[in-house]
Amino acid sequence: MMHVQLPWELVEEILYRVPVLSVIRFKIVCKQWYTLFKSKSFINNYSVHVLPQFFIWTDSKMYSVSVNLSSDPKIRMHELPLDIPYFNNAFRTNFLPCDGLLFCDSWSWRNKAAIWNPWLRQTRWIEGKKKDFLFRGIGYDSGKPEKVYNIFGSTSGKIDIYDLENNEWKYTNSSRQLQIRTGTDVSLNGNLYWAVSDQKTDNYLIQSFNFSKEVYKVFCVLPWNKNSYNFPALSTFKKDRLSVLKRIIGANNIIEVWVTKNKINNDDGEHVTWINFTTVSIPISVGFPPSYFIDNVYKKSFVMCCKDENKQLCIYIVRGNALTKIQIDVEAKDYINHCSYVPSLTPIPEKSSDFQELKY
Repeated sequence: MMHVQLPWELVEEILYRVPVLSVIRFKIVCKQWYTLFKSKSFINNYSVHVLPQFFIWTDSKMYSVSVNLSSDPKIRMHELPLDIPYFNNAFRTNFLPCDGLLFCDSWSWRNKAAIWNPWLRQTRWIEGKKKDFLFRGIGYDSGKPEKVYNIFGSTSGKIDIYDLENNEWKYTNSSRQLQIRTGTDVSLNGNLYWAVSDQKTDNYLIQSFNFSKEVYKVFCVLPWNKNSYNFPALSTFKKDRLSVLKRIIGANNIIEVWVTKNKINNDDGEHVTWINFTTVSIPISVGFPPSYFIDNVYKKSFVMCCKDENKQLCIYIVRGNALTKIQIDVEAKDYINHCSYVPSLTPIPEKSSDFQELKY
């Protein structure tokens, strides 16, 4: 049988479409592949091709759920190794994805937070300088050629930033009181966005923290009031726009998904325009916020993870007029939570004293 040598460019294109767990295992195939998987160009290109997944955590387990959006949709679950030693309460722990890295924060950790890449099995701990320091999220300055990840939070109303690359704290002059509704935040182009309700106007707002300008502000006012809709959920669209999901209060179980018409190029959302992506009737449990993503490749699919009317965890896939429901079976005694994220090969910047890298 004749051996055919594929062009190296074609090999790369094939590997961009291989599941992340397989890519990690393929490191040992040869030195050339090992070097390729470590290169920044491959890591960046891989993140462009990989499809979003759902990250699910319970009181004792963590899972990644991938969704096959072919003509016959299916899901595939992979249990993730528990590489966060202090994780002991799913209700108190939050995970914020940022370019494949997961920022982990918990009410019970007392002045600590973690950065985690579950696929590379890397964990790094960050400790606040003051006892009352509250960690808020992760991001980077999108105006710089190289991504330098920063952690930000607040103490006594002032915002502080930690540079993961240089292992340094930077203190800002901001004196505004920082408020984030946990579980609604989303990272886009290095900046952080989250939804809050305005008690004075009865409107929902999107607030933001710009890591380039180190500014915390109201990004925009959403065009509906909180008397008619449940609390909105945020996501991204096309990797350069924002998306928001709103649930109409009533018996019809109406869900509307809106996206920004134009790219979010800066932190000015005063003139942002929202357009309707889809409107669908799906019965879901009240009190259990959904997470979702929009895939613009497979016939513009809307994919949502939530609890149905019977409080069973499931995934809904909406494609045109077609609606597919897939039940998820996970082990959960007391609590379960989830978010959408994109797996990544991005390594966590090292610091020897608090960096752990575990091998499969």
